[in-house]
Amino acid sequence: MRPLSSVTLAVVTVLGALATAGAQPNVAGRELVGLVRDTAGTAVEDAIVEISGVLARTDARGTFRLYTSNVDTVTIAIRRLGFSPVSALLTARDRKWDTVVVEMDRVAQRLAKVSVKAATALARLGLRDLEERRSKGLGQFVSREEIAARNTNRPSDVLRDRRGVRVVRIRSGGHGVRFAAFTSSRPNCAPSIWVDGQLVPDMEMDEITANDIEAIELYESWTSTPTEFSKGTEPPCGTIVVWTRVPGA
Repeated sequence: MRPLSSVTLAVVTVLGALATAGAQPNVAGRELVGLVRDTAGTAVEDAIVEISGVLARTDARGTFRLYTSNVDTVTIAIRRLGFSPVSALLTARDRKWDTVVVEMDRVAQRLAKVSVKAATALARLGLRDLEERRSKGLGQFVSREEIAARNTNRPSDVLRDRRGVRVVRIRSGGHGVRFAAFTSSRPNCAPSIWVDGQLVPDMEMDEITANDIEAIELYESWTSTPTEFSKGTEPPCGTIVVWTRVPGA
């Protein structure tokens, strides 16, 4: 995460009305509306916008709306898989929020180049093999039903009660998932995260929404991690394997 001074985030006074889909009811006080786009000006859909634990997701036009309590400063955090997360402090003007325009930097494609059909086939194959791995009893497994039951968009909330898991604050202001087994030897060391069979370097769990996840596998130690998720010469601080929901399934 880059320091706040270098984050591209512009606050303007007037942008005109920004109608947003699925806006929250006004139960907390002050309305905050905004627009999330990439550096080319293209709307970023389905980005997660968070202020003081209150979440909204951008619509197809990149717009969002949420409500804050009657405070004059808040920290806003925006994240979307494939983009560098953004975090910045907002200050009210005359007890009102200006419209927020956020530009997010796309990160280089970190997954192996595969076609959409190949990626879907890979996800299906991985989910099939998950049952075989579960039968060996080496890890912990979280099903789609368990994820849905938590009624949250944050995977960290889904995993916080799992054996050996710690949820920590990270520099972006959001939350990260760590394994308690490494608290003493490698404090705050992040686990390796795999998405649909591909290792995703430097990813935090909350960069993907819980609603997009079909299943999660947790491996606390190098010895319990299946060989297909072992990569590199230095053992990671645990391994998390994420399987996304297959379109049309």
